[in-house]
Amino acid sequence: MTELLPPWAQLLPKHFTASGFVLRDDRILLVNHRKHHVWIYPGGHVEPNETPDEACLREIFEETGVHCRIVSPRDETLGEPGVVEVLHVPWMVLCERIPTGTEPEHCHIDFAYVCEPLAGEGTHLTEDTRETEGIGWFTLEEMGSLNLFPDFRRQVTKLLSP
Repeated sequence: MTELLPPWAQLLPKHFTASGFVLRDDRILLVNHRKHHVWIYPGGHVEPNETPDEACLREIFEETGVHCRIVSPRDETLGEPGVVEVLHVPWMVLCERIPTGTEPEHCHIDFAYVCEPLAGEGTHLTEDTRETEGIGWFTLEEMGSLNLFPDFRRQVTKLLSP
């Protein structure tokens, strides 16, 4: 059988997370992660009895104060009312190595969605200072001077490029 994960990820514990690329006009909403000191999209762990869709929207609101909707596709015709609910398709799913620090090394299986603020949302941001050291809307050009993980810079560049 072909291995689905690289050797470094095979034996590490896996945590499910959900994150959102929140887009408005030509800007993306980013938070400066307190622990890693990099700018990243809002997101966090999927809690028990929560779908990745729900976790994504909850985490965005908790970290930024912005209510959003997921714009990633969802084909509701494939479900069955009252029996099967079709969730949104993530823009990407990542296996991220989380280094040791305050907790043992592990992997985040991150469902990353494309989102947009609901009408009237996004002009006032509320930072969760327990997890972040800054928050803001950035153009691709403005992100050039920000400290970003290299893979995240590539992802955002691909998402925002015409």
